[in-house]
Amino acid sequence: MKKLMVALLFLLPNVVLALPTAKYTLLVVDEQGVPIEGADASISFMRPKSQGWGGKTNFISGQTDKGGFFTGEGATEQYGVYGADANGYYGTSFKYNGFTGVSGVIGFRKWQPWNPTLKVILKKKKNPIPMYAYSTGISPIMIPDTNGLVIGYDLIKHDWISPYGKGVTEDFLFKLDGEFKSIRDSRVAFSLEFSNDADGIQPFIVDKKSGSNFISSHHAPLTGYQPSVMYRRVNAPGQLSITSYDKNGDYNYYFRIRCDEDDESTCLYGKIYGRVGFSARGSLSFNYYLNPAPGDTNVEFDPKKNLFKNLENKITTP
Repeated sequence: MKKLMVALLFLLPNVVLALPTAKYTLLVVDEQGVPIEGADASISFMRPKSQGWGGKTNFISGQTDKGGFFTGEGATEQYGVYGADANGYYGTSFKYNGFTGVSGVIGFRKWQPWNPTLKVILKKKKNPIPMYAYSTGISPIMIPDTNGLVIGYDLIKHDWISPYGKGVTEDFLFKLDGEFKSIRDSRVAFSLEFSNDADGIQPFIVDKKSGSNFISSHHAPLTGYQPSVMYRRVNAPGQLSITSYDKNGDYNYYFRIRCDEDDESTCLYGKIYGRVGFSARGSLSFNYYLNPAPGDTNVEFDPKKNLFKNLENKITTP
């Protein structure tokens, strides 16, 4: 009896520390709500280092049934990661933190709600195309220290217009105005404008609940473009830096360039993922995709067919 008691006392700390079990079901559908059979579904149940598992996840995967369902169960912290992928679709993933509490006794606890059904919508791959896709975020571009000067940027040459670079066409016009005394004391207005009247830009907000790897629409809109976008940044002594974006939105953008005012079929369409980042000193960073076919609004990029060759900052996401 004593040996049994000693064994129970030895096991008790592990029982107390044992994570509650969670169970949920994924329902994988397309954008029309039709279930996708045979999709690769997965659930990662999270295990912290404090529980003695080295912080590794309990990864469960399998394929959806005829109804598009896949169910997984495992011990976890109060959140998990789940998602799905399928041939001909873009992958989708989410972080789940919808647990409201725990039921049961020590050693047999369950996260509640138990076995909720979580819908996963997969966007279809329609017509991925070659595009010029480039990220300036790894090596930020530097605007010369000339306050108020408008400088053009060539998206196909991925460079500034001469004499600041080897660009030829002014696709984007960047302007930096304001007062810069130091990193901690500056007031800057930054704008992105265009050289042609029919060119323009417009924001789009990503539905963060979608979780898709492909965050834009398949096509850029034909109308609704504005001639510029402006940002302001204020760094005041003793205060946090304040950056204001249009409508304070968490925006991405569609744009069009090289338009003939009398013939919009000449326009080149593209997109920018994320805000155009800038600093008070004039450094710039942005991720852009450009379709080189005039009049074609398709912005569904094929990462295997980047028209930029041998560049470190090529984008590899759609």
